[in-house]
Amino acid sequence: MKLSQRIKLAREYANLTQKELAEKVGISQTAVHKLECGRSRSSRRTVAIAIVCKVSPVWLETGKGDMAMSAYDSAILMRAQAEGVAEEEEEYRDGIPITQLPLIKWDAVEDWTDRPEESPAQTAKEWISVAPKITHKMYALEVQGDSMEPEFSEGDTIIVDPSTQVSNNRFVVARLPNSKQATFKQLILDGTHRFLKPLNSRYPIQDMPEAATVCGVVIGKFKSY
Repeated sequence: MKLSQRIKLAREYANLTQKELAEKVGISQTAVHKLECGRSRSSRRTVAIAIVCKVSPVWLETGKGDMAMSAYDSAILMRAQAEGVAEEEEEYRDGIPITQLPLIKWDAVEDWTDRPEESPAQTAKEWISVAPKITHKMYALEVQGDSMEPEFSEGDTIIVDPSTQVSNNRFVVARLPNSKQATFKQLILDGTHRFLKPLNSRYPIQDMPEAATVCGVVIGKFKSY
């Protein structure tokens, strides 16, 4: 089933007209019409559409899993509405908690970082379950190699937030000039100098050039058993 078909099905499931859905999400009726006709192949409003229609954001975005919003997602939504999150439309759209994150490839990190209006969900190779209060701007990465042992082992999943403030000793995902993919290290700030430090003493600390980019701060680690 295509995204256009899922959006139409979700709207009908919620018993909403195109105009009503557009008003609740904060887009034009024409935009909804284009999405349902397939003239728009993607939208950064899919999470908002899912929440309004009370369907799973993951199902609406990818077609995977059940269409209906889980009881857990519904409870989170009710809590957010009770706290007044839904009263501010922009915050409601961009800050609503979800329970899964797109797991993306390392070479795709900077591709979408330069386009903040888009979601990394478009490049997800799969989705992982995480704790509440995760927004659609965040993503997960699998640790590669042993440079961050013993705290982080190869295969562990790190949770990255591009909006968290960068500070000394934070674990970060960074992109070095002329590098094909991002790297995961501890950021060390010494005056005007920046360094990327592996936790494994077998690897040397790296100077972080001025042209290097911090793509996000690691705020947690997820591991399934």
